[in-house]
Amino acid sequence: MQHIGTVPVPKTPQELERAIQRYRTSDLRGRELFCHWQAIRLAALAQAATDISGDQVPGEDSY
Repeated sequence: MQHIGTVPVPKTPQELERAIQRYRTSDLRGRELFCHWQAIRLAALAQAATDISGDQVPGEDSY
């Protein structure tokens, strides 16, 4: 599992949602705040990349 500082990067959409909720309700500051934000960002980007590959235009191979 990849870590940013001491913060694990969420792997599943459910883990990402829980991480976002913890981020919103916590009283983080400084480096700890940044590490949580960065882990959430990386997870969201990774999940968006896998979603994009599944949203292909039907019949695009025929062009």
